[in-house]
Amino acid sequence: MFFFIIGFGKQSVDDLGSAGIRRCPNCGNTREWRSLRVRSWVTLFFIPVIPYGARTVARCPVCGYESEV
Repeated sequence: MFFFIIGFGKQSVDDLGSAGIRRCPNCGNTREWRSLRVRSWVTLFFIPVIPYGARTVARCPVCGYESEV
């Protein structure tokens, strides 16, 4: 008998560098934001195998608020 453990939603985050100095609409702080690529993966036995979604976001370093780039 065989069984597979398949999962969805594992995410990896890659830092792409500075997104510039911005004022956060959530916390109101003015800081240098980071540009990030967030990828979602299909996993097989808890190992990421196939990426099924990617998005590029800018993240506030103070509160973690994200906006699509």
